[in-house]
Order: sequence, then C-alpha cells, then structure tokens
Amino acid sequence: MTTTRALRGRLLASLVAVALLLLAAPAPSSAHVAPATAASDEADTLKTVYFDMFAQQRVKPRRIFLSANAGQYLKRLRWSDWGSATTTATGTFVSDCASCPPPEKRGAEVRMKRLRTCTKKGVQTYRKIVVTLSEPSEGNDVVRFTLPGGCP
Repeated sequence: MTTTRALRGRLLASLVAVALLLLAAPAPSSAHVAPATAASDEADTLKTVYFDMFAQQRVKPRRIFLSANAGQYLKRLRWSDWGSATTTATGTFVSDCASCPPPEKRGAEVRMKRLRTCTKKGVQTYRKIVVTLSEPSEGNDVVRFTLPGGCP
C-alpha cells in the first residue's frame, strides 16, 4: 500500500512539473517576418533556435534534456557562433539516474550544423546535432551520439 501511494505521489509530482513547464513556455509570436530578397538575407533576419523535446523554441539553450522523466541531460552549455553555419557548446553531461551508467558527470561538446529554415515557424534551426562526451562509459571508447534536429 505504501509503495502504491509513493508511486502515485511521484506520478502526480511529475505531471504537475510537466504542466508547469508547458504553462511557463512563451506564447508563439504573432510577429510577421518580412520576406527577404535572397536566401542569405533571409537567414540573417530569422531567429536561430533549437527545438527541445516539447517542440519549444530555445535560443542558446543552457540545458538540453535527453528524456522526459529523470534521465540524462546536458547542463551549463556555453555556445560559440550561435546562428552561424556551425555552432559549438561545451558543458556537462549528467547521468545520475538509477539505471544510468557511470560516471555521473563528465564534460560534453555539442556541435550543431546544417541550418534549415522552418517556414511555418518563421525561424531557422540546425538539422544535425552531435554530442561527444569527454570520458567513456564503463570501458567504451569515445561516446558520441546524435540528437533529433530540424523543424518539428
């Protein structure tokens, strides 16, 4: 009985957290982007964003969550050349969940490239996103993985 009550409490807390995140998300902008005369001019006028797992637009995200519920994530991301053809961030990969492999924290590099215009959203985003970790997980060599990119 106590275990069931604890699970219900955790589920309710998770649902409340997700609801608060959705309520705190900025409303879609109604601003109109004027049509550009050339593709390069258009890229210069469009805001560059990263779409998180909830399809929310983030500019130079400081955190990127890799799962929706108590999983691994990237934090303290510091970006260089945001909005250019290729951007890179350095930060920390956190793997502190119960089923995650050690080590809990290690350095990470995030590289985004292949800018694409999201016409319906009036922004541009990166299609290719690669994360490289500074240390292996339990004896592996280099740990490198991709994240979903592009328009939602």
